[in-house]
Amino acid sequence: MDVIGRLRLDVVRKKLDAEILVNNCGTIDLCDIGPNMVIYPDNVIYRGVTVKDLPEIVEYLKGGPVVERLVLNASSPDERARRGFYERLLAADGGLEPGETEALAVECGFDAAFVAEQLRRGFMAKKPDAEGIEHCTATKKALDRYRLRS
Repeated sequence: MDVIGRLRLDVVRKKLDAEILVNNCGTIDLCDIGPNMVIYPDNVIYRGVTVKDLPEIVEYLKGGPVVERLVLNASSPDERARRGFYERLLAADGGLEPGETEALAVECGFDAAFVAEQLRRGFMAKKPDAEGIEHCTATKKALDRYRLRS
């Protein structure tokens, strides 16, 4: 809320409010690397935005260069790490037990909270195997997002 509030103020102070609407939304399913900002119609997604980044972002909104260090796309480190996590989860036929999933997350640069968040957001699901032991599996949502095939 600090970031969006400050951005609104900066847009008004720079007299850009007739051209730029600052709005918030529920989620774009990237909360673990947020706050995030989507700029339309440019289709630019900024990740991990802080108040200190706003002067550069406002310059971009005024027609300046894209703030490359904040851009989230398929080749950014965050997205490559996520895709790698899901590739490895998918390679584990039938999924991984929750503890193994958390260990995989750590290997890929995430923490245990990442696993809980991915489960909560529907990128993974817990499913019991034939013996009733729960395994974490990638959902269609994750497969679609990271363009993976089961």
